[in-house]
Amino acid sequence: MVTIDSILLEWSYRCSDGVVDLNNPKKKAILEQVLSELGINLSEAENEDLISLISNSNLFSDFGNLEASGNDTIKLTFSNIPNRGSQSDALRNDAYDALKQLVDQNKDLSNFKKLATGSSLGSAVVNYKGKDYKLIVKGTSDETASDTDVKEALVSLFYYADINSPFSTNNYEARINQLIELADKGISGETETSSQKVSNYLKAISGDNKTANIVFLNQPLSSALTIKSTYPNQKLIRTGLFDTIRSKASSLTGLPADKWCPGDVYVQLGSVEDISSKDNIELINDLFNDNWGDDSKPLVAISLKQADAQGGKAKALLNRYTKAKEDYNLTSDEIDFDEQQFINGIKDLRNKINTKVNGNPNIEYITDSNNLKSDIRFLRGKFAALKSVEFLFRQFNDDEVDDAIIALAGFALSLSGVNPTFYKITGKKSGEPSKADVFPRGQNIILYNVDGDYDPIKIEDSSTFGGLKINFKIEKGGKPYSVSINARNNGNTQGTLEIQNIKPI
Repeated sequence: MVTIDSILLEWSYRCSDGVVDLNNPKKKAILEQVLSELGINLSEAENEDLISLISNSNLFSDFGNLEASGNDTIKLTFSNIPNRGSQSDALRNDAYDALKQLVDQNKDLSNFKKLATGSSLGSAVVNYKGKDYKLIVKGTSDETASDTDVKEALVSLFYYADINSPFSTNNYEARINQLIELADKGISGETETSSQKVSNYLKAISGDNKTANIVFLNQPLSSALTIKSTYPNQKLIRTGLFDTIRSKASSLTGLPADKWCPGDVYVQLGSVEDISSKDNIELINDLFNDNWGDDSKPLVAISLKQADAQGGKAKALLNRYTKAKEDYNLTSDEIDFDEQQFINGIKDLRNKINTKVNGNPNIEYITDSNNLKSDIRFLRGKFAALKSVEFLFRQFNDDEVDDAIIALAGFALSLSGVNPTFYKITGKKSGEPSKADVFPRGQNIILYNVDGDYDPIKIEDSSTFGGLKINFKIEKGGKPYSVSINARNNGNTQGTLEIQNIKPI
C-alpha cells in the first residue's frame, strides 16, 4: 500500500543528503520520478490547482465552460469562444486580459508575460507557486458550430440548389447529401474557403436531424427563396467584384465597408465597368437598384439576418474622433483599479455625463441612489461603459448630445447618409420565404417628434446593471421606431455599443 510516509521515505533515501526539499529543483525532480514509478503525476496535480484557480475566479464566466489539457503547456478551451474568426480573436484577447488580471490579484501567481508563439494570437506564461506554465487560449473546435461565413454562404448555396420548401426530419438527410455534393464542387460567387467551410459544416451535421439543425438551415433557405422569387437565375457574389466595390467605397467614405453598406451579398444583374476610375461615392451608389425588383442597374445589395439577430454594433463610430483607443477603452492603469478607485471613477463620469446632458431638453439621465455592487468585474464594466459614452458625448456641444445618440443608431443601422439603397432580409425559422425591407439611398434617421414635440431619450444608469441602457424613438423612412441601445463591457479593455432592439411603433 502506498502511503505518504512510504513516499517520503523513498524520496529521502534517493536524496544524497537524506533531506527532502520541494524548493530544490533537483530534489523535486527526484520526487517526480518516485511518484511516476508509482503512477502518480505531480505536474497534473499542480495543473488541477491552477486550472481550478482559473475556473473559479469568476473572471472567465463570459467565455463559457472551460476544458483544460496539458502539463507545462496548458490549453484553455472555452465553449463560448468560436474556433476562428474576428469574434474569436477579440474574445481570446479578452481572455488573456483576464489572465493578467488574475495574476495581478492572486499571490500564488506572478510574472505574467505575453508570447508571440503558441497560437495565432500567441500565448501567455505565468508562474504558479514557483513554476512557469504556458497557457494557450482556444475556442471551441466543435465542427457543428457555424460562423457568419457559413451562414451567408449557405444562402448562396440554397439560391443555386433546387430546394424550394422547408427542411423537415423526413427530407433532412437526402438534402444534406445533395448540398454536400454541390458545395464540394464550389459555390458560385463564394471563395474556395467559404465553400469548403460550408461542406465541412454540412458533413458535421449529417445524420443529426435534430430541431436545432433544421431551424438553423431553414433561415438561410428562407432568405435564398426570398431573393430567388424576385431575382431568379441571376448571380450572387460575395467575393471578387464584391470585395473591390467595398474596398473602393471604404476608401472614399472613410467608413468601414459594412457601415457604408451592410450588404452581405450582392445580386449581380449586369456587368460593372472599372471601379477604380470612380472618384465619388455617389458613382458607386448609383450601381445599386433603388426599388426591390428593379433591374435597371447592375447590382442589388442585401443584408442577411438570422431570426434572432441584434440590430447592429456602433462601437467603431468612436474611431472617427480619435486614433487612440485608450480614449474610450480602459487603459492599463484603469484595468488595475481597486474597487474604491472604480467607484470614484464612476461617480466622476456620472457627473460629467449629467453636466453634459443637463441642459438638453431631449435627454433624461436616470441614475439611482443605491450603492454600487461590490464586485470588481461589475465595477470595471460599469466604468468602461460610462467612459465610452462620456467620450462620445464630449465630441458634441451640450445642446447637440441628442444628435450623438442618433448618430450611434444611424451608424449601427448603416444609415450614414452616404449609403446606397440596400435591403434587409431576415430569414424565417420556418423556412418559408421572408420579405425584403428597404433602406433608401443616403438615408438619415432623426429623433421622432410630433410637430416639434419630442419624446425624451432616456439613459438608464442603474446600480445593478453593469452598463447603460439608452431608450428612444426615431423616424426612419417616414415611420416611427422604438430603439434600445446597450453600452456595456465584458470587464476587460473592450466593450460594445450595440442596438439590442428596434421595432416599428
